[in-house]
Amino acid sequence: MRRAVRLLLAAALLLPLTGCASLSLTGFLPYGREIEDMELVRTLGVDGDGSGVTVIGSGGTQEGENANLVTGQADTISAAVLTMQSQGSSYLYFGHVGQLLLGEELARQGVTPSLDYVLRDVEMRLETALYLVRDGTAGQAMKAAAQDGSATDRLEALAEDVGLTADTMTRSVKEVLSDLEDRGASFAPALAADGSLTAAGYGILKDGSLTAWADREAALGINLILSRVDADVVELTPEGESPAALRVVGARSVVRPVFTGDTLTGLRVECRVEANLAEGAPAEDDGRRQALCDALAEVERERIQAALDLAGEVNADYLGLCRAAALLAPWHKADLLNGVEMRDLTLTARVEAVVQRSYHADG
Repeated sequence: MRRAVRLLLAAALLLPLTGCASLSLTGFLPYGREIEDMELVRTLGVDGDGSGVTVIGSGGTQEGENANLVTGQADTISAAVLTMQSQGSSYLYFGHVGQLLLGEELARQGVTPSLDYVLRDVEMRLETALYLVRDGTAGQAMKAAAQDGSATDRLEALAEDVGLTADTMTRSVKEVLSDLEDRGASFAPALAADGSLTAAGYGILKDGSLTAWADREAALGINLILSRVDADVVELTPEGESPAALRVVGARSVVRPVFTGDTLTGLRVECRVEANLAEGAPAEDDGRRQALCDALAEVERERIQAALDLAGEVNADYLGLCRAAALLAPWHKADLLNGVEMRDLTLTARVEAVVQRSYHADG
């Protein structure tokens, strides 16, 4: 299976280099159609219970309109998509699908068929963002969102706001497929099955199936480990100090291997967090500033530890920690990339926090 995925990924990268005329002759491309005769599907949801799949499609909306949903059912996604074509007067075009939603039950059965469909289908794109619906189905989430707009509009807004949050990030089908091929585990953002499609942490994938959820604290830790924190507000009240709100503006993490003799015994994430004072008494006093730094470092350390604990619990390197550690210690590459059991390692975090004294304005 992994070899087949590797070959298909390579073929997908070479596809744009091939002449369109030759592709048409071999039947790779759909028949040419006028744009006014097509309806663009922007979001695709897939659910399954072991006896078949249900596929639901939705497009973007004009202001003041609700989404038009189209549903198909069959034993496979390809057949379900084909049944959707008979439900409208326009040809459904899937080349603009930007989001793929997978219901929880289907994800627990396995995401590989859904991702494989995106990889193989001539219209779908590997850059499509992948989401897992927590405690519900993709159909429920998309129908709820359609009551006040569309899932497409909501998810596009969520993707644009990723930089303003610290507990979610977008993940493409290509990224998840590559992770599963490389290390057998990955993660994808989770959504609540409600009309607002709010972020709900991450789903942890192992051997192609959903195996655990990363709640908010662990999700924040995941972003810290991957140095993907653009903005976050942490409220603190250090012992003996007044309350303060710190705006985290950056994080930089590295992963180091820990050896006892010649034996790999652990991995340590070292993270440097930078923050500014958003609210509270000024941190000009060295004692108060150090207290804020220490308190912030402990909060962020606990978040990273929560994400690391998940890796041990599910026994999966879903964050690519071993490969990251091998970059810092290439002479131990074989030890880090061959048959490492995460549950046998001691996974720890060390955080250094830097709080700026104050904002400075040039006058």
